[in-house]
Amino acid sequence: MKQSITIVILTIFIAMSAFATTPKTSTTIDWSKAEKNYLVALASENVGLRQSAAGFLAEYRLTGAVQPLIELLRNDKVEQLRMAAAMALVQLGSKEGIDAVKDASIYDGSEKVAKFCEQLLNSTSQELSLK
Repeated sequence: MKQSITIVILTIFIAMSAFATTPKTSTTIDWSKAEKNYLVALASENVGLRQSAAGFLAEYRLTGAVQPLIELLRNDKVEQLRMAAAMALVQLGSKEGIDAVKDASIYDGSEKVAKFCEQLLNSTSQELSLK
């Protein structure tokens, strides 16, 4: 009796798997829309959301974000957001962004942010010299 139940259950699972289909999903990403959404997040009042947005803008190489990130680096009151903006700008690698990080390494009112920017620039130049 126990074997019969096991055989029936196995038969049902085999039949179900034979007729199962994988749902079709689109893998196309609208990067323009994604960039707009991340830029909206960058202007949020939520510090964690803004920091994450800066990281994702850099990770996905969304270069339309360079100017908003520069503004964040220059004007935001929260140190960790300025550092996130600096990191993103260095990762994006535009000349304008790198120049803004250089300026911050000299002129940022926070010693912590200035040192962070300086270290970012030094590590980046060392990595480039090794390649």
